[in-house]
Amino acid sequence: MRRLAVVLWLVLGAAVWNGFFDLYVSRGAREYGQLRVEHEVGRGPEPDMKDVMGRAQRDGAVWATFWAVLVAGAGLGTFGMGRKSVSN
Repeated sequence: MRRLAVVLWLVLGAAVWNGFFDLYVSRGAREYGQLRVEHEVGRGPEPDMKDVMGRAQRDGAVWATFWAVLVAGAGLGTFGMGRKSVSN
């Protein structure tokens, strides 16, 4: 049962990572679209998709990792807390 719970916490961490990464990448695509429209109506410089999406991917990887480690770590940390209270 414990092994299943550990696997489920790790799967949840992976799902959180994927969700946050996707959120940042989709925000980057939306930002590029906005910058492109602004350029086409003469209100800004021509955007570089590589720069915009590269920044979105970097930010996404950093924050997705942060939240995945936080969620999975908190879940897995409960096992250590449970073990201490049982042994005392």
